[in-house]
Amino acid sequence: MYGYDNETTLIGSTCTLLHPYKGYSEGEVIDDYGLELLVRLTNGKELSVYKDELIIND
Repeated sequence: MYGYDNETTLIGSTCTLLHPYKGYSEGEVIDDYGLELLVRLTNGKELSVYKDELIIND
């Protein structure tokens, strides 16, 4: 998204959005943009969300 992806241990983690998107809140972190994470929801939709807008499930 911004041209400088960071290596992180969050990629591949399951997560839950604090504010569901069209009824979907469960997903997986697929990229880290620094302040934001790219999340793929269970319906296939990919969203860019701030790190404080989700809960990482370990």
